[in-house]
Amino acid sequence: MPIPNDIPVEIRRAACAFHEAGHIVVGWEHRRAITHAWLRPPYGVSGETCFEPYTRGFRADRPVDRRRAEVEIIILSAGYCGEMIYWNEKGLKWYPGAIASHEDDLRQMRPYIALLQPADEAALRERCAAAATAILYRPAMLAAQAAIARRLSEQRRIDRDEVDEIIGRAAGR
Repeated sequence: MPIPNDIPVEIRRAACAFHEAGHIVVGWEHRRAITHAWLRPPYGVSGETCFEPYTRGFRADRPVDRRRAEVEIIILSAGYCGEMIYWNEKGLKWYPGAIASHEDDLRQMRPYIALLQPADEAALRERCAAAATAILYRPAMLAAQAAIARRLSEQRRIDRDEVDEIIGRAAGR
C-alpha cells in the first residue's frame, strides 16, 4: 500500500471531495441542508461539510430525537462510504489501504451513540454505514455525488443552492 503522501495531491483532493460529497448527498436525502462544504487550503486534501444547525437539542426519551441521532450517524458514515466509491473506481491506480479520513467522523458520532446507548455499538455503526451506502449507490445519487465532488475539487467550496441544483438535476427534478 502506498503512503498517502506518495499519492498525487490531485488524487487525494478528489478522494476528499468524494468524502464530503458523500456527507452532502446522504444529508440531502435525510433533509439535512448544508450551509456549505469546503476543501481546506492549501491542497484541498481535507475538508468539512457544515449543515444547518438543529433548532432544538436531543433527548434520549423522545423517539423522534433517537431517530435524528441515528440519521446523524448515517450522515457521518456517508463520508467514508462516499470516499470508498472513489477509491474503488475501475482503473484508479492508487488505493490508500487503511485510511484515517473517517477518524473525525467517528469522533463526531460519539455523542449520538452515547444518546442511543446501543447494546452493540459496532452493529449500529455497521447498520448506519449500510444505510448510507444504499443511498449513495442509487444511480441518481451516484451521479449527484460525482458532480458535487467535481465541483468541490475544482472550486474547493460548494453551497446549498449549488447542491440543490446538482441533486435536483441528477434526480430529474
